[in-house]
Amino acid sequence: MITLDLYELKNICMDMAELGAANMAKRLSVANDTLSQRSAYSEFGEARVKRWVQDGVVTKTRSGKSKQSKIIYSRAELISVVKAEKLNRIINK
Repeated sequence: MITLDLYELKNICMDMAELGAANMAKRLSVANDTLSQRSAYSEFGEARVKRWVQDGVVTKTRSGKSKQSKIIYSRAELISVVKAEKLNRIINK
């Protein structure tokens, strides 16, 4: 049985609402959902993003066909990994 106090449950609900908003923004405008690699590293931490890509949890894509084209990430996908890690820590204390 998993027992959560009210504070943890409130935070989970807030996190899921934020994730829902990010996914809705992605559906409405894909351009607003994309982050450059530099921005992703700045916002979520370079080591974390690299680990997520290596683990296959996050996908990176190129904005063009050239090897020099910008690498982009989905903001909604990155947020969902952050929320999943947080929830995992709460549930598996």
